[in-house]
This record gives sequence, C-alpha cells and structure tokens, in this order.
Amino acid sequence: MSTPELMLVESSRAGPTSFAPDLEKKGYTVRIEHTARRALSTLKNYTPDLVVIDAASLRTSGFRMCRNIRATLNGTPILLVTEEGKTAEPQSGASLTLVQPFTPRKLLNGVARLLPFEEGNCLRAGPIKLNLTQKRASCGAREDKLTPKQAKLLETFIQNSGKLLSRRFLINHVWETDFLGDTRTLDVHMSWLRRVIEPNPARPRYLKTIRGMGYRLDVPEEGKK
Repeated sequence: MSTPELMLVESSRAGPTSFAPDLEKKGYTVRIEHTARRALSTLKNYTPDLVVIDAASLRTSGFRMCRNIRATLNGTPILLVTEEGKTAEPQSGASLTLVQPFTPRKLLNGVARLLPFEEGNCLRAGPIKLNLTQKRASCGAREDKLTPKQAKLLETFIQNSGKLLSRRFLINHVWETDFLGDTRTLDVHMSWLRRVIEPNPARPRYLKTIRGMGYRLDVPEEGKK
C-alpha cells in the first residue's frame, strides 16, 4: 500500500502549533510550504493526494488560495483550516473546512475522510488511482465504484501506462477470450472508464484512442507538467 502524500501550507511561525507532527505520526508523508506562491509553484510539478491549508496560521481566510490551488490541481481534495469566527465560503473550492479550535483527532478524521484510498491494495498512474480491494477508481475529486471487469480493464491500463494496447490484447486479457466478433463490450467499458477518470469524456486527456490500432493510457510523468 502506498503512503498518502499530503502538502501542508502553513506559516513558518506555526512552530508548536504545526499540524505536521500529528499527520506524520499517523503515517502520512508531509511536504510543507510556507506561502501560497511557493505552494502553487511546487504544485506545477507535484500532485499530492491531499492539500491541507492552515489559513489560520497564515492570518488569511484562505479562500483565494483554495480557488487558485483548485484551478491548478483540477480536483485534488483540499482541507482548509480557518480561525475561530470565520465562516466557510461555499465557492472557496475547499473540500472540507475546519474552524478552530478542534482536536488533532478531528483533523485526522477529516484527512481520512478525504483520502478514500488510504486502505487497501492500490495502483496509481499520474492522477488516476485504483483501489483493487474496494474496486474504486478516482481522478481528482471524483470517485466511483467499478464493476469487476471495469476494474480489471483499468488495472491493465495502469500496469501498461504509456503502452499501446490492441483491442485483441484487451479482450483477451480482461475477458479471457480471443473472440473478436463483437467488440461493443470493450467500447462500452471504455466509455464507462472515461466517465470516471476524464475531466471531459468527449475529449479524453488520459485514455487515448489510437485509430485503427487500439488504446493507450497517457499520464504526466513524475516531475513534469
């Protein structure tokens, strides 16, 4: 099981009030940035599983920061921490807002709630994640339950990311048959997968059709846009 990666945006003055120790003790990998500008720069080449914004320590509402990060990450969950007296803004882009004061347990429960892939045997290719145990897939903020065949098809693509897979190979590998008389089943399953992982299924960004040849899963390489 891969360790969930979190970005924590907090003031350099957070010191003993930093959330990092509690998150690391829970087993998360935590990357800390001290300004919104630095966080946005890092997120151009890094996609965490969750972003935690301690707006209270930064002495800001955090709403603008949330909107900017939401636009950059296209759906990665954001947990926003605001100071006492602040009210959540529906259009802030935050997936969950916690208002101080609260206990470390409430913070950890909030993080776990936004990390559906914390448990189980998971595969990942770029922003696409597949929980083999739960047969759940996600890309950004969207998460869906898959049928066994859908999960097997996505597993095949993730394990062969960047490789051209022929229709014959996919039908043989997923449905365990060489019969190509009716390939509509494959087309339907491809359509279902695109609804789960593509921002715009009509114009696939990840699951590409290579005309006359088959399909290929294209995801950004680590460290590249």
